[in-house]
Amino acid sequence: MSLDRFLYQLQLNNPNEPEFIQGVRVFLSTVEDRIRDDFRLSNAAVLERLTEPDRVLQFKVPWLNDEGRVIVNRGYRVQYNNALGPYSGGVRFHPALTLGTVKMLAFEQVFKNSLSSLPLGGAMGGANFDPKGKSEAEIMRFCQSYILQLWDAVGADIDILGGDIGVGSREVGYLFGMYKKLTHQHSGAFTGKSPDWGGTGLRAESNGYGVVYLLKSLLKRHNDSLGGKTIAVSGFGNMAHGVIKKANAMGAKVVTISGPDGYVYDPGGIDSTKLEYLIELRATSQDLVRPYSIEFPGTIYVEGKKPWEVECDVAIPCAIQNEIDVKEAGMLQANKCRYLIEAADQSCTEEAIQFLMDNSITYVPSKAANVGSVAISALELAQNTMKVAWSDSEIENRLQDIMERTYNLCRQFGSQNKEGVNYLRGANVAAFQRVAEAMIDQGAV
Repeated sequence: MSLDRFLYQLQLNNPNEPEFIQGVRVFLSTVEDRIRDDFRLSNAAVLERLTEPDRVLQFKVPWLNDEGRVIVNRGYRVQYNNALGPYSGGVRFHPALTLGTVKMLAFEQVFKNSLSSLPLGGAMGGANFDPKGKSEAEIMRFCQSYILQLWDAVGADIDILGGDIGVGSREVGYLFGMYKKLTHQHSGAFTGKSPDWGGTGLRAESNGYGVVYLLKSLLKRHNDSLGGKTIAVSGFGNMAHGVIKKANAMGAKVVTISGPDGYVYDPGGIDSTKLEYLIELRATSQDLVRPYSIEFPGTIYVEGKKPWEVECDVAIPCAIQNEIDVKEAGMLQANKCRYLIEAADQSCTEEAIQFLMDNSITYVPSKAANVGSVAISALELAQNTMKVAWSDSEIENRLQDIMERTYNLCRQFGSQNKEGVNYLRGANVAAFQRVAEAMIDQGAV
């Protein structure tokens, strides 16, 4: 069956899930020749099995607000593939979350975890719940209700839950507390915990740190470095925080942040003082960035736009999927951007990716750049299992090693002789090969 025909059938089977179809289409376009040329894969129906999750859980999440009214949200958990190890992936609380988005994220997580070379399968979950504007007690009650619907389907050797958008150490604490009460187990079924009771000190920043370490490896191969580079960043959550902090430490200058209201351009760069202000702002302003421009004179606030019209050497989207389309990719090209590293999952549309590649802008997909979150989760699990606590410096050294190994895999499988390196193909082929071989080894299960 041709790829176009296969995708057409997949779309018929998964209507109203454009994010999932997009993720599968981009992935398969880079590994099609591997599938077509290996009869073992077709005989084992690897392609058909990879595009169908192992299990999709959808459930109601009723909870009591502070006025005594019962509110009902929709919860999800997609346990996608466990050929390499127990399911593992984040939990996202966002009002616009849909099943199609969760399936796309779970599909990506399978290959992200594979690229890390760690023994973890892929999953994703969440709910269309918005924690913004909710009291501490309301968030706690929602988290407890969410895990009450799911607790018997997760565990350290079954499915490991972590944080994502809208879910930090506070939410993980509430989820874990209810899980522990129901199971009578203090196990490594959750990552992103507080360092006081089993988490790592770097968890909040780890995603961003990993992105910058991979960028460092890439620039080194280009006989370049982060020193003096100008970086445009979107968002200002944990991912952006980690990127800004580590980029500053390596001599780069981050000049933008963004929120739903627009973006801020800071030509002087976002230093440690400004970064601390951003952390406070995030906790109090509903993700609006305009107050930053008021607090720090000399900065420019641009309402209703994204920061990709600003001149930069490197673009690192840290907000949400499909935030860069072909028009914005054109802006980056016109403004001398040379590298785009996806920090948020599936940050670029298919057309934007093709434009970047056609115009010699080095593009690294999120499944490679985001491996840092997988690495820190695995290190947290290892500490919990061994009942030890590693120092932040030891964890960061391990993280750096994993990101270097991830970069080398992408380069190895993405090399195109004189045409350079296609990092999208490299990441997908390296990740696919490991998962596919495991599936074949384990039989048709």
